[in-house]
Amino acid sequence: MRLKKQILSLVVLACIFALIPVSPVAAQEKPKDYPTKPIEIYVVGGPGGGSDIFTRTICLRARRYLKNPLVVINKPGGGGAVAAEYLQSKPADGYTLLSGALLALVESPLLGMVKYSYEDWQPVIRAQLDTMMLVGLPDGKYKNVQEVIADAKARPGKQTWGVVGTATGFNAIVASQFTEAINIKVKLVPFDRAGKQHAALLGKHLDLILEEPGPISQLIQSNKMKPLMVFAEKRINEFSDVPTTKEVGAEAYMGLFRGIAAKKGTPRPIVDYLHANFKKAMDFKMYQDFEKSNWLHLRPGYQGPDDFDAYLRKQVQIYTQEFKRMGVYKGPK
Repeated sequence: MRLKKQILSLVVLACIFALIPVSPVAAQEKPKDYPTKPIEIYVVGGPGGGSDIFTRTICLRARRYLKNPLVVINKPGGGGAVAAEYLQSKPADGYTLLSGALLALVESPLLGMVKYSYEDWQPVIRAQLDTMMLVGLPDGKYKNVQEVIADAKARPGKQTWGVVGTATGFNAIVASQFTEAINIKVKLVPFDRAGKQHAALLGKHLDLILEEPGPISQLIQSNKMKPLMVFAEKRINEFSDVPTTKEVGAEAYMGLFRGIAAKKGTPRPIVDYLHANFKKAMDFKMYQDFEKSNWLHLRPGYQGPDDFDAYLRKQVQIYTQEFKRMGVYKGPK
């Protein structure tokens, strides 16, 4: 009788544990003979930039979980293309990774700047999806985005929007995707640095700027700048009174994404092991506090290797369309 009760108890316990969800991170096995030497992570930007800070923050905890050195190396240039081309010259063995704002995986091949294509990459993890905003001044020309649209239609090509980067860069494409969707024409004014763009708006030399909330958080909180629209599918909790692009009729939701990628051909067990440990680092309080303090948490950023791959392929489609429209496309025919 006692034996039957013990067996019954074990069966009940087994059923209970079967119902408890198992974390894919906890279940991920360590690949055989990996890692056995330091892993080099090449950052697409210079020291102190968004890509650099992201990489160093996530690596602080990830190296503990991996129980292996993670060597962060800055290799800026060409919007990330310099680091990306260098990594493509290395073996696909999981010992060299690319990190930061990985636009070079998408943009550079389509502009004919590099020899690689997107097919030469293996996404590991997407950690952040930043939120773009259309920003004006509290005492500026426009009280809301409806006034912005009405003015742009009344004065085609006269309204000025500041964007960081080139006339065919990420911010310009974000703007173009929106303006094309609602059939307005504006004048984009490129800046090589965000600070110059901010100063131009504050000095009323521009009508509006496109910007992420983090770099202007203090200006927003001190009521020196005013978000008029968020590039998102639904309203952001922290800016619940600011309408989205979807609300004004535009499917324009692009955001600057940051993550980690490896060279195509990296063994899948290694990719999954890296993903699992970087995800654990993302879940650690220090990393989450970093995202919140920089307003990088406004939209869910995390994606695993397969979802990140699908996302990047969609970005390739968007950039191909936009570059062809701009007449600068030099990718595959």
